[in-house]
This record gives sequence, C-alpha cells and structure tokens, in this order.
Amino acid sequence: MGERGRAMNKSLLFGLIVTAVMLAAAAFGPRFAPHGLQDQVEIHFFINDKGEGDMIAPPVAPSKEYPFGTDRNGYDILTKLLHGAKYTVFLAIGIALARVLIGGIAGMFLGYYGNVSASVKRKPIPYWNVLNGIPVFLIIWFIVYGISYNPTASPAYLAIVLGFIFVAIGLPAVIGPVRDKAVEIKERQFVLASKSIGANHWTIIRSHLFPHLKESFVVLFVNEIILTLTLFGQLAIFNIFVGGTIMTFDPVEYITRTNEWAGLIGQARNGIYVHQWILFFPLAVYVTLIVGFYFVSKGLETLYKDKYSKFSHI
Repeated sequence: MGERGRAMNKSLLFGLIVTAVMLAAAAFGPRFAPHGLQDQVEIHFFINDKGEGDMIAPPVAPSKEYPFGTDRNGYDILTKLLHGAKYTVFLAIGIALARVLIGGIAGMFLGYYGNVSASVKRKPIPYWNVLNGIPVFLIIWFIVYGISYNPTASPAYLAIVLGFIFVAIGLPAVIGPVRDKAVEIKERQFVLASKSIGANHWTIIRSHLFPHLKESFVVLFVNEIILTLTLFGQLAIFNIFVGGTIMTFDPVEYITRTNEWAGLIGQARNGIYVHQWILFFPLAVYVTLIVGFYFVSKGLETLYKDKYSKFSHI
C-alpha cells in the first residue's frame, strides 16, 4: 500500500477513535456525568479568598466544578451533553442502518430484476425527482411541526416517530444509486457467465451482486449517519428538536426535552454574543461527531478504492 493508503489509514484511525469515544459517551455517559440532570445552580452569596462578599448566579462560566459551565437556568452543560448523547448518536445510527438495509435491499432487487439496461439512459422515477427537488428538512418540518411543541407523548416515542419519518423520506436517495449500481453489475461478464451455466437468481445475488455492493453499503451507511446528523441540526434551527420541544411563552423560549445535541445548539443559538460557552461546547461536540464520521467515510472510500480500483463506488 502506497503513501495514499498510509494517509488513508491515519484518516480512518482518527475517525474510528473519535466515533468510538462518542459511542462510549452515548452508551455510558450518564454514569460519568459530574452532576444530576436536576442539579441546579441557584443564586447565592459567599465570601471569597480576599474576605469580600461575592455572588454566584447562573449561567456559571466554565470552572473546575462545571468544566463546560452551566446554562441560563443553572444546569450543567456537560451533564446534559452526556445524557443527550444516546438520542443523538444511537438515533442517527439507527436511521442510517434502516435506510441502508431497506433501501439497499430494495435497490439491489429493483436493479437486478428490472428491465433497465445500463447502456440505456433510464427515465428518472417521478417519486425520486419530486423528493430530490425539495429540501428534505423542509418536508420533515411540515410533517412533525404539529406534534413537536409541548407534546404529551414521551420523548422516546417522539424520537422513534421522527426516526420512521427520516427513514421513509430518505429511502429514495438510497434506492436510486444502489439500483443503478446493481444494473451495472448484472451486465458484467462474470454475471452473464454464471447465468449461462445455469446459476439461479438467488445464487447470482448472493455470490456476485451483494459481494460487489457490500463495500458501497458500508460507505453509504456512514454517509447516511452524517446526513442524518446534518438534518438534526437543520431542524434545530427551526426549533424542532429530537424527542419534542418545550415552548414557554413568558419569555418565549424553546427547550429540548432530551438534551439531544442539535437541540442544545438550537436552544442556545440566541446567546452567541453573550455567555458563548452555552452555545460553543454543544456545537464543538456536535461538529466533532460529524467530523469523526466524515473521516471514517473518507478512509473507507480510499481503502476500498485501493483494494477494488476496478469497481466504482456509490
């Protein structure tokens, strides 16, 4: 493996380390949270080292006791991040996995059993075109807007509902490329040779089609995670948070029910000019998560390209 391969290994290794840390935070984060979710800093007075009276009031800046500081209500930001990690990481992975499993299988069978030839330019399916022409987050926003604000359903239930919507809306973007790839593979000589000696359809799919698509499925899976995380962030800009949004009216505020990371960013974005740590730390963690998966994706693409350079990837 050449210099490019070694560079890829560094990218892949970095991405895997970052994502492993994030997965650990999602799985075990609450156990290591420095405070409880209900622990709140209240206004209180104390005597400092100089013998002078001083006052502490939220939001508290980052300190030894509160490494990431507190929000305006006095709740520890690091604790909220550790508790919300499972909604951010596991839901994104679950959505991506469902998209690739359902869309990948559907695209593979549509490509193999369809009558479209790779040498003939196919007409796009209208359903594909309609959805691809509209921003996905806008479609999801219209669907979930009515059930997101001050909901009576549990956060977990709403997160699952949002997951199903994400999967359904995202399937066309998976089915189309996989279908095109399957059409291309089924006309290669080794597949035609297998047909000529009597191999049945299932044997061809299992022995030829899937093995040539599996690397693409892995890369597609990681890319779908990135896309899902990006959509979480876009919805959060419009105060649609995973698990539901608590809306108060005096003053008007939008609060995430699950402490999902995009929601923490969305509810803190108005504080970009004051108490910047309330926005900075959730944003930094969220960007780090996306960057980690990005490096995994690029590392895998280069790895597979070097290994199977004669095959194009999705």
